[in-house]
Amino acid sequence: MTPISLLGKLTTFTAVAAMGTLALVPLRAPSAQSSGGIPIKHVIEIMLENHTFDDLFGRFPKASGIPPGTTFSNPRDPSNPSDRIAPFDAPPNEGDVQSGLNNSRSAELTMMDRVAGSYRMDGYPAYPGEGLSSITTFSPSMDPNLQYLARHFELADENFQPAIAPTLPNVLYALAATSHGYLTNVVPAGGPPWRTIFTELSAIGHSWRIYAGVPLSDFAGTVWQDLLPTGSARNLTSTTQFLSDVTDGRLPDFSFVRPGIGYSEEPPEDIEEGDAWLGELIRAIAVSHYWSSTAIFITYDEGGGFFDHVSPPIVSGSSGYGTRTPLVIVSPWVRRGILSERTTNISVLSFVEHLWGLKRLNALDSRQNDLARAFDFRRVPLLAPSLPGAPHDTIGFYGLNGRSDVPAVAPGQPLVITLQENTPGLAPATAAAGRTSFVITPPLGVQLPSKLPRDVMLVGGRARISLTFDKPGYYRIVARGPGGSVGWLTVDVGVSAETP
Repeated sequence: MTPISLLGKLTTFTAVAAMGTLALVPLRAPSAQSSGGIPIKHVIEIMLENHTFDDLFGRFPKASGIPPGTTFSNPRDPSNPSDRIAPFDAPPNEGDVQSGLNNSRSAELTMMDRVAGSYRMDGYPAYPGEGLSSITTFSPSMDPNLQYLARHFELADENFQPAIAPTLPNVLYALAATSHGYLTNVVPAGGPPWRTIFTELSAIGHSWRIYAGVPLSDFAGTVWQDLLPTGSARNLTSTTQFLSDVTDGRLPDFSFVRPGIGYSEEPPEDIEEGDAWLGELIRAIAVSHYWSSTAIFITYDEGGGFFDHVSPPIVSGSSGYGTRTPLVIVSPWVRRGILSERTTNISVLSFVEHLWGLKRLNALDSRQNDLARAFDFRRVPLLAPSLPGAPHDTIGFYGLNGRSDVPAVAPGQPLVITLQENTPGLAPATAAAGRTSFVITPPLGVQLPSKLPRDVMLVGGRARISLTFDKPGYYRIVARGPGGSVGWLTVDVGVSAETP
């Protein structure tokens, strides 16, 4: 993923049946201003990318996961209706799927397969270019930190992406409860005025910041400049600053955190790389004095073209809710367990509004589930998490220029990879030096070429390696470097939508 495409990525309503109509009833959170007793003083949303609920949590205990017997038409034999294939876990050599899936609005509508008042959710593998990739699921070993947090805190299993659209419209819905009608990742700057959660927080004196893992220069001339209230340009800052703010006691009331290249979890980025970064962020909060007064919402912008078995509700005031996406709520005050109430990522916005008495941005916003029932402020607070996979530093893998994802290659084609040790704030760890070793897991039945490098020396936190794989398939690399740093990469060699 290039920095500009990541900009595109940057860039509980209760259902009541009445006369056959789905009514949306808002939930009200107790007002912190009126009660004075709610301990939540800081809200953090960490938004990752492009996975559905079934893709990551389809087999999570007691959640609404993949029903037994779920099958799809085999994309390898679409003319044979009796040839069916079930979703399957990615094997150990695969931490992503090809170089991405089609998550455009038109593709999603086709794959969701609308019928009267609902969707069949059965067209994923048959859509051109999706194939087996769209019904690949990832085992809990691939994202140990997210799975740990879901088990020990709260997992929402009816959270839907706000729009049937790719990333940027869904991010805009999460911050403004609208995308002003834009349903692609091309949203021009200088358009209609944006009233966002940042506007409302600034109006009543609450602090906020956007923390981004890409260079801030990448935002120049984009719609992101329109989302910042006048005079607040300094509130768009880096993920390095987020770690500093947590450590130094300068955390704002509301933080919106987005990943950097290689850490978003969107294919072709390896899931475990993004999960390790997530663990680093959560660990920093957990060991700080902010733990007891913070609510953390881990969200995914949209489903990214992966399948989910639950038909989204069809509602007014929206371009149509899309697939379910994971929502994990981490706080000492959550009820713990499964939250089976219909939500969207706009619900996080609604939680902030209700917590601090803000005005609703629009009618769609006012109908959202505010996540009030996810919390119990009378309970004994939960202990801070002890995460299973949060290294001190991570090793990032980049293309030759060091600013983009590692590209897919053909069999026999040399691939030059830049390795960079990164701090939890995703800044280069320039002082890192020493041997970095590799363990490479090839496709089943494929023997690794004998001439592949097995280690490299980091100097100034960086190194380069050249790899050539003769056979097609996924090759997964685990790199372990100085000071306990670790990184993950899946190299896509001659793969297609049908590569298992």
